[in-house]
Amino acid sequence: MTDIVALLIIFGGIAFPFIAMPLLWRRMKRVRDATYREAKAKAVTQTAWEETAPRPDGLATTRRNDPNEALLDLGDRARHSRWPLTND
Repeated sequence: MTDIVALLIIFGGIAFPFIAMPLLWRRMKRVRDATYREAKAKAVTQTAWEETAPRPDGLATTRRNDPNEALLDLGDRARHSRWPLTND
């Protein structure tokens, strides 16, 4: 009887990772996809702005922010892509 219990404990210890990891992997993919969908839905587009500051010599310094949506989308795709990177 003791031999059977020891054999079951050893077999369970060996089989557990092979049973648990696919289940955990599927859950991780499901949670990750839901998080990406939420992040995509909450994506806020930046607005262009311009700020002018006068200088003592009479000239003005102008700062501009004009976000490039195509470049931002490219970075977002890279952040959510598979690793290692592929050319898909």
